[in-house]
Amino acid sequence: PEDEVRHEEAQRFARLLVSEIKLYNEDEVNRGRADMDLYARLKEDIERSREMYEKRISPEIRADHDYFHDELVRILADGEADALGM
Repeated sequence: PEDEVRHEEAQRFARLLVSEIKLYNEDEVNRGRADMDLYARLKEDIERSREMYEKRISPEIRADHDYFHDELVRILADGEADALGM
């Protein structure tokens, strides 16, 4: 149960970070989805958020599942992993 709580927290925090990227960069997100280059367009914001995620979420949880990447695909790329251009 404690591990489950930590996983839920990691997922929520990843969702919050990626939602903020989308909120503050809507035009770039739309262009990036169309051009399939979201990561290149938003690299600075993505890496800054990833760093925050890695500082807050334990290595054990991160090693078990990459919630940050999941949320990048789900929220920024609208479910299309190729749109990240990674």
